[in-house]
Amino acid sequence: MSLSVAEGYGPRRVLAIAVPVVLSNVTVPLQGAVDTAVIGNLGSEVYLAAVGLAATLFSLLYGCFNFLQIGTSGLSAQALGAGDAPRVVDVLARAFLIALGLAALMLLGRDLIRAGGLGLFEGSAEAQRLAAVYVDIRIWGAPAELANYALVGWFAGQEMTRRLFQHQVVLASANIALNLFLVLVVGMDVDGVALGTVIASYAGLGYGLWLALGRRRAIAPDWRPDARRILQRAPMLALMALNRDIFIRTFLLVGAFAWMTRLGSTLGDATLAANVVLWQFVEIAAYALDGFAIAAETLVGQAMGARSAGRLRRAAIETSLWSGLLAVAISAGFAVMAGPMIDLFTTAPEVRALAREYALWAALAPAVGFAAYQLDGVFVGATGSGEMRDAMIVSAAIYYPTAWVTTQIFGNHGVWAGLHVFLFVRAVALLALYPRLEARADQPASAAA
Repeated sequence: MSLSVAEGYGPRRVLAIAVPVVLSNVTVPLQGAVDTAVIGNLGSEVYLAAVGLAATLFSLLYGCFNFLQIGTSGLSAQALGAGDAPRVVDVLARAFLIALGLAALMLLGRDLIRAGGLGLFEGSAEAQRLAAVYVDIRIWGAPAELANYALVGWFAGQEMTRRLFQHQVVLASANIALNLFLVLVVGMDVDGVALGTVIASYAGLGYGLWLALGRRRAIAPDWRPDARRILQRAPMLALMALNRDIFIRTFLLVGAFAWMTRLGSTLGDATLAANVVLWQFVEIAAYALDGFAIAAETLVGQAMGARSAGRLRRAAIETSLWSGLLAVAISAGFAVMAGPMIDLFTTAPEVRALAREYALWAALAPAVGFAAYQLDGVFVGATGSGEMRDAMIVSAAIYYPTAWVTTQIFGNHGVWAGLHVFLFVRAVALLALYPRLEARADQPASAAA
């Protein structure tokens, strides 16, 4: 079955893709924000520090496997651009197989993950103990969380952003409701937040699979699972090569954020807790801006599938302009509302005071970082995984020592300054490699494969 794909790149099409993603993506950090607010209002900074440590570990862990979303998005967009409906469905099937295999390995190695992962950070003995409780529970959500990554990428790559929005709303609503119930009604603490996240992940997966089945029936009614076709050597090797490069890139990316947590943890539980609060600002902004990055993934991927460098350039420019406007607006809003927002997340006086001291760094992060986020989307759509890997290697090589030095000199101001350096260098490195994408788009499909 062939698929018809629109070719326009005007504001209406870009916003039709991006706005549902912006709304749905905001639900992801909103879950973390609610967790932070619920735990932060228990009255002790140790609960907040524990959730910060454990959540950072899972961000590092699951973030390393974010290639499931990134690769699925780019490959499904290119299959859509080429008009190949069965290949669109095959992309999701391959991603699910990889997701389940990785989840099985994580469950088998859960003791090592807990001991080794939490050993990366410094926190009080009680914070470490509570973080271990969180890890032991949440690890059982691995199959659902990884499979959800694949679903999100598959929906995004096909411009199915309304279904992506529905999927994320179900997942987020279940997570928020369960965490509020388990902590505020049942009386659990860190364990309640972890358990709520696990149950919600499976609920979101069930709903997402139902949506995906409807899409498969619409575009490829005759498609049937065929191990020989799905596990074909050439597409599997191409997917693994793509995933390998994105894994390296993502490992360094989430490692950089973990390094930031590590540096903050050396400054005491109160500073760590303040950074956990401020990080909610950064995450909310990043997920909101990701709406336009996903629009770029979709439109650039279709342009690559159609072998059109002109369409690729138009998609990159149009989506980037919208992303920049939104980033400035978010930064301005955070700068004005930082104080009241901090008070929502914690009642601890010392944490509130410290968070206010460093709030401007978090508020400026969207304006500084949007170019890096947006260029990521462009390269994902073009499946430019090698360039993404190389740019991240350069960025990380500069960031890690720079952040350590600035932290030694300026304390927590240095922690945040290092993050801004990282965001800026990422954007410059990717921009320098962008011309390769247009050159590749001008090649015939056989030459670019």
